[in-house]
Amino acid sequence: MGEALAELRSGRLRLAADPGGAAEWPKRRKHLLLDSVLRGWPIGSLHVVQGADGVRTVMDGQRRLATLQEFIDGRLDLDGRITPHDQGLRESDGRLYPNLPSGLRAAIDDYPLVVLEIEGMPAAELRSALLRLNDDTGLSEAGRKLVESGSFGAQVRELVLNAVDWGLTEERVSFSNVGLAYDDVISRALVAVEAGSVRNAAADSKELADRLQSGHPVSPETRTEVAEALKELLSLPALDLPPVRFVKATLLSWLLIMIHARRSLGPGSEHHLGHLLEWFEPQRLRLAARLKLDTRPPLRSGMRDLPYEALLARFNEASAVTAHGPDATSLRDAILWLFLVAIGGAPSRRVEPVPAVMRMYEALTQPDAAIEDDDLDELLWAHGGLGSWGEWR
Repeated sequence: MGEALAELRSGRLRLAADPGGAAEWPKRRKHLLLDSVLRGWPIGSLHVVQGADGVRTVMDGQRRLATLQEFIDGRLDLDGRITPHDQGLRESDGRLYPNLPSGLRAAIDDYPLVVLEIEGMPAAELRSALLRLNDDTGLSEAGRKLVESGSFGAQVRELVLNAVDWGLTEERVSFSNVGLAYDDVISRALVAVEAGSVRNAAADSKELADRLQSGHPVSPETRTEVAEALKELLSLPALDLPPVRFVKATLLSWLLIMIHARRSLGPGSEHHLGHLLEWFEPQRLRLAARLKLDTRPPLRSGMRDLPYEALLARFNEASAVTAHGPDATSLRDAILWLFLVAIGGAPSRRVEPVPAVMRMYEALTQPDAAIEDDDLDELLWAHGGLGSWGEWR
């Protein structure tokens, strides 16, 4: 164990990201692992892959090594009260590694590790193999399909790792990658862009199911388009504002409109989206908390009649109930486009999808429109053309 931890500190050994995106172990589980090592009990083998640069990567056993490194560094104490009772451990309860008796420090340093080196297995297959090895990931069936989706899954995973470097973290978007939440958002965006349809970003879309089944990667052009838009979204200053918080459904919607706006409206759309995001997310969260809006949206003169409070409320509903279905995904996208055009984010009314947005606006603001009577959906679907919304040209 001492040699493995020394290699970890020197960089000759590194830890791969958890294949299931699982959360960090709770302190109780870390204490149990440490207790097992000190008693000389088995903790399982490590699976490593050696790269072309000679560096070995731990593909299975990452959190075990990380926990022991945490203890050696003095960031985790010893729980000596774990049963069965052991007098030596009980006397060291609450101590950090530097303060342990030399015998207990030696028990950690000299603990024998079984290390299995994997050779000749493609990365996509390796991820699937290790996921099957660990049955405690807590992944849903959809998450497992994503992990086992061959080259497409590997493509998604690479984008997720890049996105974390760009700022896709719990601190900035308010949720972590537990259960492969980031992988889910990105995979659905890739499928939607490849098909040119927002509805294909639904969790139960046939296109997504087929992609997970075949494992066939999306085109390099689609991958690049999604990556560039994701990087741009994560660079918006609005994401550093405390009131800006996402769930999977809303992050997906903002990513899709960023992609579509960059494609249709060209340079400058990011500025308008960032401006909208600063107002939209804090205000919709106020509404969700049953608070009154404290500012009005910066609507341009020609669209000041937009029923923005009703649209915010409907966006919230479509982000919670059946949030991942095709209708809810399309509705959220349409609402964001209504706001984007209303604040002046479109250079021309003739550029798609602006004409379709204006038809929805006209349906919502016709003289007999009864927004207060909860007729918003009927106005959008029956008169605003929402049924055909989201097909990119």
